[in-house]
Amino acid sequence: MRCPTLAELPPPPPGRVGWPWTVAAEPATTEVALPRVTIVTPSFNQGAYLEETLRSVLLQGYPDLEYIVIDGGSTDESVGIIQKYAPWLTYWVSERDRGQADAINKGFRRATGAFVNWLNSDDVFYPGALHDTVAFLDRHPDVDFVYRDVEQGWERERVELRRGEAIAYPEMIRTFQMPIPQQACLWRRSIMDRVGLLDPKWHVVLDREFFMRIGLHGRLAYAPGVVGYFRLHGASKSIAEERHWLQEIPQLYAEFFARPDLPEPIRRLRGEATSAAYIFCARIARGHGAPLDAMRWIVKAVASYPAALKKLFRWGPAQVLQEAAAFFRRQRG
Repeated sequence: MRCPTLAELPPPPPGRVGWPWTVAAEPATTEVALPRVTIVTPSFNQGAYLEETLRSVLLQGYPDLEYIVIDGGSTDESVGIIQKYAPWLTYWVSERDRGQADAINKGFRRATGAFVNWLNSDDVFYPGALHDTVAFLDRHPDVDFVYRDVEQGWERERVELRRGEAIAYPEMIRTFQMPIPQQACLWRRSIMDRVGLLDPKWHVVLDREFFMRIGLHGRLAYAPGVVGYFRLHGASKSIAEERHWLQEIPQLYAEFFARPDLPEPIRRLRGEATSAAYIFCARIARGHGAPLDAMRWIVKAVASYPAALKKLFRWGPAQVLQEAAAFFRRQRG
């Protein structure tokens, strides 16, 4: 399906102007047929933001868009908004699911596009996001997965750039850095034939775990360019459910390094990578006012990779780190 024009879509709500309300992306012009792109939007009670998300996809001006919306049985205005845009959706449904990953997988199973991503129901694509990113993948047939840059901010305020970064996959694993804004990705559907879909058991690390799998079996690449907006708000999962990371991150890294298909150079990074993951957990615990829990994570980090102790003293505050080091020495006897 081609993307609709601005005139074809319902008028925006009163007072909404600019992209994607009263402005549309320029239609893609090329003599060569562009490959189909599938975008899946999982939705659940995000009616305050959903319409902006839908319009930002539909107004891309892309000639062959497959847009699938999977709603988890919302009880707010979401279903009414989806119905308003239903003529331009390839498929939509509103029914109970087992969470975000399950909803996205429902869409992926219906995907027929050569390139795929999902866009959460509170995020936004910028004009030209699809065409520019497809063009990069067409120029680089050896790349399976490309990621770019996004802006992020609280309710469109305090907007800052969240830049991707060209880091080699082993370095991502070793340092816990994964500079891949999910909203700014696009990948070949064929890579999912090799690595599978999202794992529904993950609640907050579903994208990280998926990207780690793709990096094992495909080639990642970074292409500079801001292509979307990552909205932060009180009800967003990354804010409201941050403490879930404390349960899921350690489990994710334990399971990852237990994989039988892990190359030996990656397997050798286990201690340092696990230590970096524990330090991340310590930061979360400290941010939630739990210094003793933070200390326990620091101890685990040093136990996994003793050389991390020097780095930790630069992390601060020094008093907590000194106590953690003393505690670790006592544990060692």
